[in-house]
Amino acid sequence: MTSKNEDYIAFTGDTGDLDVLLNDYKLSESALRFPNVNSILIPKKAQHNLRKHCKVILRTVDSDIDIAVEKCLVFLSNLASTYYTDSKWKPLNAMLLHQQTKNADNTYLYTKIIKVLTTGTSTGAFIEVDKSYQKGFESKKFRLTDTYLKAGLIEYTIKDAGIISTRNKLYYQQLSKAITNPICYNLIMMYQKIDLPTSEELLAIGRKLVKEGRITKKGKILTVRNKHKDHYWLDVKNRSFVEDNIELFEFLTSRGFMIPSAGDMSSGGRVVDSFTLMPSWIREQITIEGKKLTECDYTALHPNIAIKLYDGSMTYLTHGLVAERTGIDLKDVKIEHLSFFNMTWNGMRKSPLFEYYSTNESDMLARIYHDKNEHGHKITSQKMFMVEVDIMSAVIRDLNAKDVYVLYVYDALICEEKDRELVAETMNCIILEHGVKTRVKVNSSDFIESTFEPLQKYALDEIVNLYDILPQLSFDVEDTLKIISGIDSSNVEMTKLLDYFNKQTAQQKYNDYDGVLITPSMISKLKILIKP
Repeated sequence: MTSKNEDYIAFTGDTGDLDVLLNDYKLSESALRFPNVNSILIPKKAQHNLRKHCKVILRTVDSDIDIAVEKCLVFLSNLASTYYTDSKWKPLNAMLLHQQTKNADNTYLYTKIIKVLTTGTSTGAFIEVDKSYQKGFESKKFRLTDTYLKAGLIEYTIKDAGIISTRNKLYYQQLSKAITNPICYNLIMMYQKIDLPTSEELLAIGRKLVKEGRITKKGKILTVRNKHKDHYWLDVKNRSFVEDNIELFEFLTSRGFMIPSAGDMSSGGRVVDSFTLMPSWIREQITIEGKKLTECDYTALHPNIAIKLYDGSMTYLTHGLVAERTGIDLKDVKIEHLSFFNMTWNGMRKSPLFEYYSTNESDMLARIYHDKNEHGHKITSQKMFMVEVDIMSAVIRDLNAKDVYVLYVYDALICEEKDRELVAETMNCIILEHGVKTRVKVNSSDFIESTFEPLQKYALDEIVNLYDILPQLSFDVEDTLKIISGIDSSNVEMTKLLDYFNKQTAQQKYNDYDGVLITPSMISKLKILIKP
């Protein structure tokens, strides 16, 4: 169940596309932006239709029609973000709705407002309510009706002093929380330095990127809409439209930046602001003193966090390594990794990545299965987000202490070029302190991936050096020396090493076994090194 004081919009992250994902990513439902607390976005024609057709029922909200109308508009403004999401349903927390619309005597009015908006006019309701709502499990969901979704948004300036006062209090509550969060505070310090492109400049840049064949991080084709409707494209779901992206940019920035907001335990405390929600190609156009910023991004962070959390054996995993060993296209591996560990167990099994992990990290997958089975499938992503936020918070604290401020995009930091070396060095150092073995990408591409050489393969009768082979199978120095001592040689035929592994595996079944632990994943890795 969502917090009493906050409810949030959830988004897909740095993919250039937004969607409502319940309890994953969190953003204040009131979407307050500093400093325009009296400015809201509402569906076109909503104010006119309320005033003209709903006067009688509006008096149940307030005897003053003007105040009643504005309280209904405040409610509707909570749904403005759904113009830019795939799902039009959005959960709204009851306590927040009460805080937004209550009278001075703390009277609950939001249920009466819902009645006004669901009753609507002779031409239909303003909103719909999800009938599947179960009290105690999540906030009730609402959506704008098609009539008002198609109408678009306009800006409205609230006039009632009482409503403005209430929004000011919510504003300062949210701002005070942001100041005490290291990531949010850092962002507030960064905002004063950055310059944004104009919508006209973005349209020209977008057209250029389309000609260059730009693909979003989620694998969608950047496309110029040119006033065409969705049905113009047979593969519309595989496209991200320049004009729509610019509208989203305007929604996120035109009335001031959103106050950065940290989520609750379900999102691991991930921070959401105007820039995490911005399409990445637009975010690339941000400048400081006329110079574009540069991004420092961890390589395959979540897979490597999963390996840490669930005692996997691999280290410094990259998307390129998985692509090379599976034959799956690198682009597809990156897209699959965005959601693989967040899926249900059945969803993971259907993923093209499952075979790779079941072969190389079978024990880790077993632990993930038991965790999801016991605590629900979202537990994996929640734990990974918490580790991610801990790492990024530590990095940002260290940088801020050196008077360096950055934009934050979950597992990446965007900084001035002059600070890139320091930011990357700090990120690489701190992540190792957290026990996660990956590093910042080199030149905006995965290290190793761009110059990855295929693994050397060995014939069964070929002599191999165990000092070269065993570290590739995740054995540490101590276990490597024990195995060499057990075989009584550091240079052996590959077939002898395989026989040794099989023998040790069989002996492990006995309680008095004191040899080196040989897991099925280690044997699988060894077999990968054998020529077919």
